[in-house]
Amino acid sequence: MREHLTGRIEKFEKYAPRLVEAHVILKKEKHLFQAEVTLLAKNFRAYGEGQEKENIYTAMDLACQRVQKQLKKFREKVKNHHKKSHGESAVPPKVKIASDLMAEGSTGDEKPAIVKLPAHAPKPMSAEEASLQLQIIKERFLVFLNAETNRVNVLVKRKDGNHGLVEPDF
Repeated sequence: MREHLTGRIEKFEKYAPRLVEAHVILKKEKHLFQAEVTLLAKNFRAYGEGQEKENIYTAMDLACQRVQKQLKKFREKVKNHHKKSHGESAVPPKVKIASDLMAEGSTGDEKPAIVKLPAHAPKPMSAEEASLQLQIIKERFLVFLNAETNRVNVLVKRKDGNHGLVEPDF
């Protein structure tokens, strides 16, 4: 068991090269094998626990897998942190709302940005109800489920002040 664990723990060196300590606790309670692995590295602590009814080695492997997952996540976090500090600004770029993007004129040289908006389930309503809703909201369009046709429709504010109804035909 010692050789099995030593081999597994030595592989963790590639994820965290400055491991300070490794604590392993193996238990057997009635018919359940338990393994706890704690790794201490500089500025990081990883803990994994595994339980198995049949085999202590499987319990050790489960605990080591959990520790390995934590180490990988920590390593990626450190890598990403260092990438941001070299050359890139720490302030995230401003994201424009899709309705603002549609309102602005494009110069033609640049590609428009695609901004993902939160998903929503279209509410069933008539076209007249949707028109009233569109007058209330700030957006230039409204996606709704047409109660009469039971299909998804889009109502758009036009520049002339009227509302345009788009009924897609699939």
